[in-house]
This record gives sequence, C-alpha cells and structure tokens, in this order.
Amino acid sequence: MFESLFIQHAGKITAMHSSDKANLRRQILAKRPQSSQGLLTNLVRIAMETQAQVIASYAPQHSEPDVSEFNDWVVATGRELLLPRVVGGTLEFASGDLRQGSFGISEPDGKTRNLSELELVLVPALAVDAAGNRLGKGRGYYDRVLGDIRCPKFAVIFDAEFFDQLPQESHDQRVSGAISPSAINYFSGH
Repeated sequence: MFESLFIQHAGKITAMHSSDKANLRRQILAKRPQSSQGLLTNLVRIAMETQAQVIASYAPQHSEPDVSEFNDWVVATGRELLLPRVVGGTLEFASGDLRQGSFGISEPDGKTRNLSELELVLVPALAVDAAGNRLGKGRGYYDRVLGDIRCPKFAVIFDAEFFDQLPQESHDQRVSGAISPSAINYFSGH
C-alpha cells in the first residue's frame, strides 16, 4: 500500500528510515477517510473491559476515524467524557461544550481534569505498529502528554493503518493498544 516507504521481505512490511515520517503521513492522509463501520462496537468493548468511568476521547475531524457515536455512548451511560484541548504547547483534557479551538479543532470549554484521573484514553493516530509506536500528525502534543498517563491508551486507526514497524524517534510515546473498525490489538508492556 505504501510501497515507496516500505520494503517487502518474508511476508512482512518493514519501515526503511525514520526520516520518512512526513512522506508516510502524506500517503496515509491521501487515502483517508475510510469506513468507521464497526468501530463503535470495538470502542465499547474496550470501555467495558477496562471498566472506565472517566474516558478521554477526541472530537473527530473529517479525515479521522469517527468516534462520535462512542462519545455519545459514554455520556448516555453516565460516564464522564473528556476531550483534548491545546493550551500553549500543552495538551489537556476537559469536559464542557465544544468551541473552535487550536488548529480549527473543536475543543471543550470546561474544567480540566488531572491526568491521574483518566481511566481510558483514545488517541487519534495516522498509523500504529505491532510494538505500539503511533504515528501522529507531527506536532507532538500527544507525545508530550502520553508518558504522564498511566491508564490504558489506545490509538484509533482505520483498518489499513496497522503496520509491522513504523519509523520512530526518541520522543515518540507508545500506546497500550490500537482499535480499528475490525480489530483490537493489545501491546504488552505499555
């Protein structure tokens, strides 16, 4: 699928160089959006398995996996839904009504919650690999906060965005698992 960045050997796809992140991002974004059908079922399953009552999700942009039905489910079942917002160079999670915030993304206007209070975090991603390395959009907001979050952290991707290996850099933070419309992947040690 991303032939220019990956080489095929022994049936596995392996990344060539970490400097190819920008090109990989462009290729993935060019193939988005894809179907989110089935995603709600897998997201609910993770919430039930973790017994999470305080859930950090995101307000999906047009090209991202659509978690809006799940966000509605969180609220309808009496759980607390938190969404990210950018304050300065920091990402925080809050409740409240949505307004247009940084980068044209909808952000909550309510009270910020302490990271230690989070019980499940859903992270938008462009891709994830078998080791839990996540490819984001390149601004690093999630990478700067994920290391301080101790609860389960799941990247949310489309089905075609799971790889054996992705380029990584020292500041990249791994996730506990990845959720797509057709699968849930768990990564040990994260």
